[in-house]
Amino acid sequence: MYSLVGQPAKTSAVVRAQQTLFTNAADGVTGNDDLGTMSAWYVFSALGLYPTTPGTGQFVLNAPRFASAVVELPGGPPLKIEAPGADGSKLQYIDEVRISGTPQEKVSVDLERLRSGGTIEHRLADRPSDWATGPDAAPASPCAAP
Repeated sequence: MYSLVGQPAKTSAVVRAQQTLFTNAADGVTGNDDLGTMSAWYVFSALGLYPTTPGTGQFVLNAPRFASAVVELPGGPPLKIEAPGADGSKLQYIDEVRISGTPQEKVSVDLERLRSGGTIEHRLADRPSDWATGPDAAPASPCAAP
């Protein structure tokens, strides 16, 4: 939701909170995991992208928890995610994102772009930046009329 109001850096605090709130113990997920939705949210968030508004095909970008990951896409080239220094402690904010070498000014990326594979490169910082805070950087609103 922070991405909708031009403050994508605040998403990092929410993603980091899961490290202390949830564990892999029998009682590690508070409440109900709703058939794996909390687990799926964590996997997407840890990779640095997650779907926010059903039906839009948009994925919001956030700071990944891993320095490197590869997502094998069915019938297509792999999607590589690079975030040197990522571990969720010091470098937890996005300073810049490039997708296959092209600067990504918006906080979201379309599913079709992800399906084409390539590399999402994150440059992370230890403090919030102005990345994706402009008026045209927000993802589609879940409340917008079609």
